[in-house]
Amino acid sequence: MMAVADDNQPNSATFAAELRLFVRDFASFAGRKGIAAAIFVALGALLEGLSLILLVPLLAIVIGSALPSGRLARAAAAGFDLFGVESPLGQLTLLLALFGALMIVRAVILYIRDVSVAELQTRFVEGTRLRIAEHLAAAQWDQVVRLRHARITQLMSGDIQRIGSAAFLLLRCIVSAAMLLAQCSLVFLLAPILAGLALGFFTISAIVLLPVIRRAHVFGAIVTGTNLSLLDSTAQFLGGLKLAVSQNLQKSFVIEFRQSVHELTRRQVAFTRKQTNSRLALSTLSAFAGGLLVLVGFGAFQVAPATLITLLLIIARMGGPADQIQHGIQQLAHTLPVYGKIKALERELAAIPRGQSEHADTASLPEGPIVFENVSFLHAADDGDGGSVRGVRNIGLSIEPGAFVGIAGPSGAGKTTFADLVVGLYPPEQGRIAVAGIGLEGAALVAWRDRVGYVSQDPFLFHDTVRRNLAWANAQASEADMWEALELVGADELVRRMELGLETVVGERGTLVSGGERQRIALARAILRKPRLLVLDEATSAIDVASERDILERLRALKPQPTIVIIAHRAESLALCDRVFQFDAGHCV
Repeated sequence: MMAVADDNQPNSATFAAELRLFVRDFASFAGRKGIAAAIFVALGALLEGLSLILLVPLLAIVIGSALPSGRLARAAAAGFDLFGVESPLGQLTLLLALFGALMIVRAVILYIRDVSVAELQTRFVEGTRLRIAEHLAAAQWDQVVRLRHARITQLMSGDIQRIGSAAFLLLRCIVSAAMLLAQCSLVFLLAPILAGLALGFFTISAIVLLPVIRRAHVFGAIVTGTNLSLLDSTAQFLGGLKLAVSQNLQKSFVIEFRQSVHELTRRQVAFTRKQTNSRLALSTLSAFAGGLLVLVGFGAFQVAPATLITLLLIIARMGGPADQIQHGIQQLAHTLPVYGKIKALERELAAIPRGQSEHADTASLPEGPIVFENVSFLHAADDGDGGSVRGVRNIGLSIEPGAFVGIAGPSGAGKTTFADLVVGLYPPEQGRIAVAGIGLEGAALVAWRDRVGYVSQDPFLFHDTVRRNLAWANAQASEADMWEALELVGADELVRRMELGLETVVGERGTLVSGGERQRIALARAILRKPRLLVLDEATSAIDVASERDILERLRALKPQPTIVIIAHRAESLALCDRVFQFDAGHCV
């Protein structure tokens, strides 16, 4: 049921390719706001560098040593002359005031930078989520039903959040790289030879880090696949939990789940340990390199004490950005396999033919009969030779406005496919469906769907209040309209007995109410749409026969009278119908 992927599984793309794709997409999304954020990142790094430069004259004054010769000394002397400051105390005061002003400006810049970066990250994630949702909503239903639900759920929830983390890590690496570049520039300015040694150290560290990045990328792909398997299995278990508990079969699921989680945890701990080891090694080497550079600078090049202390401080501060870069790149390598999965889903959804989802003018579709003209639709699993048909073939029939018709037949005869065709979920593969002589396609199909009410055998209710579930069908419905619809299906007393009435939460998929109560609420919701066509697909199967007859008689008495198509197995459910169409093996016989 669940499995953890093997380390040696092939990857669909290398980390470098995935990183290029992610950076390209993020840069394209960021646009001008990204440029503005980059400017603030650069300004933050520049102010960081200027504040560190000021430490050289500050320290020289405090310890009573001379400034090192060069451009820095000339710039400091020019500044003191400009303000007419000659005494050490005056010079120190001027430098401290300038240092404080720089810190205040830097704090403001960093605040703007961090807000801009956070906004880019959040909007990028939500934009990705919205694109997938729009693709799903716009796709033809017959294509959407073939997608793996656990895959969609995982990508739209946990994996999207991991993309948010990737965006944050990318931005943090950019910020850290800007700071590191500014600090390296300072080191080159103060001591070019020592800066060359420091650059060599960081280059060696980057080379050593490459195997760790590769392992992080492999592990990220493993985690992505394993999380999908865990989600899929959990959804299946929850869906069959009642059956599992009643037969004491839940233990086997827990055993498998524990094994998979244990293996995933073991891998995660191992990955974290490797990350920590690399961070520890980098910190140790940074401290060693800093001390060595100071020793070489003092012993071999006689660098001034103030410059040496500043160098030591800069090198110590370089460890932070360097650590963030190496940690960020590892985490990016771990996270980016998810982005490949998301882009693959986007491409898959974009390739699906688009359905009709925009609103249209309902007046453009006049009253008239529903006519099936030699309509066929076979599902993808069919063999096409007529031996085992799933769907319908060569359906020709007409349903007059306001008629009450029944659809009967054995399981698999094509009844539900017929219902999906009549509401416009599937486009016919052959033939034509028309209302008042107008084919159900384009704007006419949109107008038709706006006036359809559909209730299935296992109706879907949101984990929300009765009121919100009813209002979903018609946001303009008043409370009086809701009570009228509930009364019509015999659910008004049920809702009044609930502790909070219309504000009562019905639970996940309506699990806090019985099957019959769930069907009544779904019927009331469909009635609130004031439909021209009301399709009931075993919609009253959980309601007793007498109550069902009462509901159907009330539906027949609705004014204006909708066309009602009821799919049922019980003869009592079909007794009130004007006509009954019998289906068998996909044919209307």
